[in-house]
Amino acid sequence: MHRTDQGGSHVSSVSRTATISLAIVLTGIIGAVVATSAAGSGASTQERSAGGSAPGAAGAEPAEPSPGTGTATPRCGTMVTSGSGPDASVGFAPCPGDEPPVVHPQIVEPTPGMADVHPIDFDTAKVGDDDRTVTVDFVTGVAPCSVLDHVDVSYGADAVTITFFECHDPGAGIVACPAIAVFERTIVTLDQPLDGRAIVDGAASADRPT
Repeated sequence: MHRTDQGGSHVSSVSRTATISLAIVLTGIIGAVVATSAAGSGASTQERSAGGSAPGAAGAEPAEPSPGTGTATPRCGTMVTSGSGPDASVGFAPCPGDEPPVVHPQIVEPTPGMADVHPIDFDTAKVGDDDRTVTVDFVTGVAPCSVLDHVDVSYGADAVTITFFECHDPGAGIVACPAIAVFERTIVTLDQPLDGRAIVDGAASADRPT
């Protein structure tokens, strides 16, 4: 009986020890699970309060620019006006990978009978192979506000003077005149060969003090 009682007491003590150890292990596992869930919930809450996914997260949408910020870029190939008044110019927005677009001048002929005629400068004058045909490029405004009325040519021993006269069309009535520069070209045929003489802009020379 005495041995039996000792054996039973020993077994009961071992059982209590195993039960306590198992409870400690289970408590640790439950605590780890609770801590992990709390950490994940905190991260999700932080993301929601920040207004979306965390920065750099995979699949996150890039932030939309705020309305009214930045500079609008015109679509390539569209006409772009820069500046205002007499200094305004017209060009085209470049396209990525393309060569800058070439702006071709508008070919015009003099139209006599306009009003308020006055001289204007021209930009370039190129003499043809026949030594008599001169291609003249100039910048003006839009019609009917700015119209080439006529071209005067005078011949000297050392130079040929070409003067352009511009005006507005009185038959157009009252119209709005936008401040847009227009690139134009006209052909001047000389009565005699240039023969090595210089070409002088009559309007520009008239502006110089004597």
